[in-house]
Amino acid sequence: MRYSAPLTRAQAIQLGKDVGMILGTAANALHHMHGINIDSLMRAFTTSPSVEVTAARYLRALEEDLSPGEAAARAATALVHDWADSVLETQRRLTSAASEEATQ
Repeated sequence: MRYSAPLTRAQAIQLGKDVGMILGTAANALHHMHGINIDSLMRAFTTSPSVEVTAARYLRALEEDLSPGEAAARAATALVHDWADSVLETQRRLTSAASEEATQ
């Protein structure tokens, strides 16, 4: 289904299903490949900002004439990269705080 602005009710429902599938697929991939807790992934991926950004990325990719599958893959890849960057930043901050504490 292609989307138009403003979204019809049917388009909004389909967009929700598409974005849900993208979020679930990304979480399942990380869980199966790296053993990351699926519940914590789903909590992270289903926050309002994650859902909104993923939907926007998906719609933008569709506007660029990617197929729905390619658009979903692009949005999911960006989501996983954002998540990984967040995890790395959190680890960096924790390591930095621990180093500062150890030197005091």
